[in-house]
Amino acid sequence: MRKTNLMSICLLAAFWALPAVADDCSDLEAQEAKVAAAKNCGEAHKLFEACLWGSTADIQRGAMVTETCEKAFLSSLKPAQQKSYSRKKDACAKKYRNQSGTMYRSMEAVCAAETAHDYWKKYGTK
Repeated sequence: MRKTNLMSICLLAAFWALPAVADDCSDLEAQEAKVAAAKNCGEAHKLFEACLWGSTADIQRGAMVTETCEKAFLSSLKPAQQKSYSRKKDACAKKYRNQSGTMYRSMEAVCAAETAHDYWKKYGTK
């Protein structure tokens, strides 16, 4: 429990310390549109990170980032790499499944988007 609380505090502090890439993070629909229009995974991820809310509002944009990233690498992965990627994404869901609250749904979305972004950097087309 204590480890989870410390991690939550650190994660929220990291969210607040991120540089503002987007003009205004208060307009969720505008942010979703910007993430959807991103030219690649890196840009989508940067926009997502810049406007994290720490709530369920992050779920939709996180899924958009994950989808954008996966389009650039998923089909090129070998079966073992696909299995590894799936395990890492599943670990994001398992890590927070017994936690209640919107902050944990945000952390789950962030974890999945980070995993997809990491794989894009390693295997994706830029």
